[in-house]
Formats: sequence, structure tokens, C-alpha cells
Amino acid sequence: MASRKNKSLITQRNLSTPTYKTYHEERMAKNAPKPSQNLTPIEKNYFDLSEVKVANETQGRRVKKDTVLVQRTNGVVKRARRGFMVFLIMLFTLLFVAVGALSFLQLPVLEDYNSYFNMFTKVEEVIPENVAPEDIESGNFEYDYVVTNIGLDDIIMSFVKACAGDAIEGEYQFYQDAIGVPGSLLQIPNMLAYYSMPILLVFSIVLAIVFFIRAFVAICTNRRRKHFVLSAVLMLVSTMLGIACGYAWCSSLQGQYIMAYLNPMTIAAPLQVGYGYLIMTILSLLALVASLCAFRSKKDIQ
Repeated sequence: MASRKNKSLITQRNLSTPTYKTYHEERMAKNAPKPSQNLTPIEKNYFDLSEVKVANETQGRRVKKDTVLVQRTNGVVKRARRGFMVFLIMLFTLLFVAVGALSFLQLPVLEDYNSYFNMFTKVEEVIPENVAPEDIESGNFEYDYVVTNIGLDDIIMSFVKACAGDAIEGEYQFYQDAIGVPGSLLQIPNMLAYYSMPILLVFSIVLAIVFFIRAFVAICTNRRRKHFVLSAVLMLVSTMLGIACGYAWCSSLQGQYIMAYLNPMTIAAPLQVGYGYLIMTILSLLALVASLCAFRSKKDIQ
């Protein structure tokens, strides 16, 4: 039987030797694909591909240190959200809901400040008692003004009374002046505005509550939250439409008072928008500005 000089027999015992393990790992390292060096400029800012000498953990002290290519980050990757802007959204939406709640509750403790949470203010001219009949005929006198603050409770309960009828007791200013008055075909746009106003108010407050919850979840996580800008836009649009519906109420009472209607500082119109509605509009506008800056774009993150 002829001898085979170049024959080597690898047994199970040889496979466990350090020499064979070293040979096998070096061969696998040569055949392994190297990391791609064609990186974009943005990726080069975050990754530094350099040769670093590290020890092979499986080989122990018997094997020399191998040179391997590792990825090492130069800095911390930016987060998608801006925490301060999300916190501002939480603050603005919380104040939005608080103004609506205080306008609805009309707390006796805040009796001196409830006028700042009202949705509308109705102004009526009253002839003073000490005016002579001659002065009334000539018009040489000054009227006294009776101011009635109309809060969120009056508007919502007027809507409920219009739907429930006599089941709801009590007198409400908005119901007596607008909803409770039977309208003709010519007053259909005004009636639509009257019935839309309570719905818009409730919708904007519910939307603010949902927006607050989503902002709270966003500030606790680093994930990008969608539709933040859309929620702020809906809040702003709903409040502005409610003010427009109130102007339909004003114009149906007496004349056109667009500038005086929007200025609650001076008494110059039969109906004026209240401080509470204006504050809610400003808060929704601030929430929109904060939502535009709440998250970084994907380009800025990279």
C-alpha cells in the first residue's frame, strides 16, 4: 500500500487545540466583508472608521492582539423632540382648558375675576331714573349701561335647553336672545351660527385635553409624535369660528359693530367678545407656534 506524504488527518482532538482555533478565526476574518467606506457626509460626522487594536476575547493571552475595524461615535445623536417646546404646548393647552372650566363653573370664590373668563359681554343702554321727560325728548342726557357677562355655562346650558325643551329649568341669556327665538328663512345662517357656537366651544376644549395628553406622552418619550401641528390648527380654527358665530349674534341685535365687537376694553357695541374667548384664541395661537418648533426634521437629526 502506497504512502501518502501530504495527507493530514484532523481528528476531534485537533479541532479543540488553540492552534487550529487561531487558524480558523484568522481565515474567517479574511473572508468576512469589510465595512463600507463610502459614507455620506452626514454619516461621517457621527462615525469615525479607524483601526483600533483590541484583544480577541476567545483567545485569551496566548494570541497577539488583532487589528480590527470598529465604528466609534464622535457625539450623541440628537433627539427628535425639543423638550422645552413640548412643555410649552402642555402649558398652553392646560391654561386653555382652565379658562374654559372657570368660565363654566363661575366659582363664587373668584367672583371678582369671573369677568375675565367670560365668553361674551352683553351691553344694554338704560335711561337713568333722575332724567326729566324734557331731556328724554331732546336726547340731552347720558345713558347708563347694564353689562351682562355671558360665560360658557350660559352658552352650553342654552344649547341643552334648546334640545331638551322644558326639561331644563332656568333663564339663560343666550337662549333668550338667540336659540330660543323662532327664526324665519332669512335667519337660517344666524340660527346655524347660534347652534354651532356651543359645539365649537366644547370641541375646542376636548381637543385641548387630548392635545395636552399627547404632549405629556411626547415629553416622556423620545419618539416623534405626529399631527401636533394639525391639533393646534384645529384649536385655533375652532376658537376663531366661535368668535365669528358670536358676531352673527351681535349683528342680529343691532347694526354692524365689527371693531367694537372685538374690543372688550370699551363699551361701544350691544355685544362684545369676552376676555375669556380672546385668551383662549391667543393660547391656541401660541400652541400652534410651539408645535411648529416642537420636533426637529429628519435632516436635522441626521
